[in-house]
Amino acid sequence: MSDTAPRPTGNSSWYTIKEWFYEPHDYEWIKHQRSSRAIQPIFSALIGVMTIIFGLSAFFKLIGPDTPPTLVGKSLSVVMITACIVVTACWFALPFPGRFGLLAYGIFADLGIGLAVLMVTDRDSGTFGCIIFAVGGTFATLFVSAKWLIAHVLWATTITAIVFGLAYQQGEVDTTTLLARATVLFGVVTLMPIFSHLAWRALYRDARDSDRDPLTGLYNRRGLDAAIAELLERARTREECLAFIVIDIDKFKLVNDVYGHSEGDHVIQRTASRLTLHFGHYGVIGRVGGEEYLAVISGAPDKIAYLINSTNAALSDDQDSIPTTVSVGGVIMPTDSKTWAGGAPAISLASNVADSLMYQAKTAGGNGLRTTEI
Repeated sequence: MSDTAPRPTGNSSWYTIKEWFYEPHDYEWIKHQRSSRAIQPIFSALIGVMTIIFGLSAFFKLIGPDTPPTLVGKSLSVVMITACIVVTACWFALPFPGRFGLLAYGIFADLGIGLAVLMVTDRDSGTFGCIIFAVGGTFATLFVSAKWLIAHVLWATTITAIVFGLAYQQGEVDTTTLLARATVLFGVVTLMPIFSHLAWRALYRDARDSDRDPLTGLYNRRGLDAAIAELLERARTREECLAFIVIDIDKFKLVNDVYGHSEGDHVIQRTASRLTLHFGHYGVIGRVGGEEYLAVISGAPDKIAYLINSTNAALSDDQDSIPTTVSVGGVIMPTDSKTWAGGAPAISLASNVADSLMYQAKTAGGNGLRTTEI
């Protein structure tokens, strides 16, 4: 099931729904979330506890008077209980999962809940059991894409409808009571996850976009400050070099004057894309001025040196419809540099020195590079 598609355009409610449905989903959002609160362990513990509770309920059902009457039913219950124990251990022992792990857990939960409510011989109790799908809906709201959420909702609604149909056929509950329960469950199992996901994704986009440059998608100054601080601590922990690289497009005003601002925007976006390809796997990149960017990367000294020295070649191409060059200033902080002890002021110092070196390269005619260590 693909999570990407061309995004629609427009301003209506229908556009909002289409944007939500087609929006690429960031399955790593919780890993990228920057907060002083330890949110990942909380989510892991919560999901682990809910899984073991589901396993315990299956265990008590297995040994109680409502145990499945067939050997197949009993075997499925044992498999479900064992799976819950294993999955719970994974939530507590392993790092928070990515796309594959989250989707696998969602499918596991939906299949498990569906089998559990279908195996209940007392159909009246089965109708109450369908409320557990609301837990799966909450998980889907937080951790999977709109398309996978719709798949969950269709599954949960279908199983719930089957259980209510079987309860109606059993005839132990009057029709009015069944309709009342079905109405409540339709709201909780079907409608609430969809509208909650819509609201959650809208809030997520607002929070994400608040630290992004709207033209390039790179960090703005606000987002870059937080990302650099995080990268600094990670590099310190791994004992890696850190480098600050300031990049400025040469003679950019001439591009706007000759080709127009829309083409100028295209040049800015093109440069941002190439910066992402060149530096993106090694650090963070932001647009800090009209045609100025700051990249902060970490890694081994030889890799850092290679990335900085190849910056000009990576960003310029004579075959471009509007060829441009860049001026680059780079500052390297070796692992034994005393600058590491400076904290936030060290970040400011390194950025300012890189900016000064970039202007030296520009003053010398552009399409150049100046570097130093601090």
